[in-house]
Amino acid sequence: MKIRRKFSFYSLMMFLLPVLAIAAVSVVFLIIFIMKFPVEELSLSRAALLNPVILIRAFGQFFRDHPEAAGYVLLWLLICVVITGTATVTITGIMARSIEKPINELIESVGRIQKGELGFEVAGSEYDEINELCEGFDKMRGALMSARIKETEMKDERSRLLANISHDIKTPLASIRGYVEGILDGVADTPEKLRKYLSTIQRKTGTINDLANNLSLFSRLELSRLEFAFEDGDVREPLIKCLNGLRLDIETAGLALETEISDEPLTVRMDAEKLERVFANLLGNAVKYRRAESKLIKVSAYRDGGFVFVCIKDDGMGIAPEELDKVFESFYRTDASRTSQIKGNGLGLGIAKEIVSRHGGLVWLESEGRDKGTRAIVRLRSL
Repeated sequence: MKIRRKFSFYSLMMFLLPVLAIAAVSVVFLIIFIMKFPVEELSLSRAALLNPVILIRAFGQFFRDHPEAAGYVLLWLLICVVITGTATVTITGIMARSIEKPINELIESVGRIQKGELGFEVAGSEYDEINELCEGFDKMRGALMSARIKETEMKDERSRLLANISHDIKTPLASIRGYVEGILDGVADTPEKLRKYLSTIQRKTGTINDLANNLSLFSRLELSRLEFAFEDGDVREPLIKCLNGLRLDIETAGLALETEISDEPLTVRMDAEKLERVFANLLGNAVKYRRAESKLIKVSAYRDGGFVFVCIKDDGMGIAPEELDKVFESFYRTDASRTSQIKGNGLGLGIAKEIVSRHGGLVWLESEGRDKGTRAIVRLRSL
């Protein structure tokens, strides 16, 4: 209800209630007056009633003859004043309280928000104008609550990030240190052993270098400091370039590569170099998380409606349904990959998601469960 309409209602009540009460009191006083005094003395002709001078003289003579009648009139006037005043004060008080209550509740809610209490709902009001204010403050409270939850999640993510970075750097460093000490202690006493030790050290330093590069890229993506060179192009070009670059790795892993790429251009707005990295991450995962029984990686690219899709399907380890959304978090690794000897730092999918997001697209994974393979899908808006 609008405040103006409520005010109109109270104003009407402020007028009607005193009028009705005064009318009732007047009837009672009139009956008493008629029974108490000989009002037949006031009998006047219709013409006299229309003449105010005659009327005033008649009433004056009546009150001179019956002075006690004036007391009844004064009492009647006093009661009318009391009725009018009481009705006005009462209705005004009710009206004020009906408005003050939701405003005071809103002020109390704002105070709780200022103190950092956000786990409550701002109560509404019957008045539309005040209710809009309440809804606005409740939305603000909800936004602050979401921001606080996000901040807490970011702190937890930062702690997990630091712990994972520490672990992923410490492990290869410990290995490098062990091999270096072995060389210094003369354990690698043959050229073959020395070459093996040095080869392992080189591989471990490569792991640390890859982690550093991924961290640098991921942080630049998150801070929006990585520059993109967008242009209209055929998404098949970075995809085919990526396939050619990884074909040997796929064959070495004992997997067959099957492609089903559209014969027509698949034009999108893109940074070809960045998309190639996305495809490389997804294909690399398909190779990395294979099973002994894995045989095939299938890559398809096509247009459907107003979008271009690139799908990479494998018959590898698969992902549990409850982990499908988590795998894009930085440093997250599935239970299967953590318990295996597969190397990885959990940044690849996070980087892929950020790059695709900057292209205005989506990337997601589909899997029916463990050991049932995975399907990675990239969706970009077609031109």
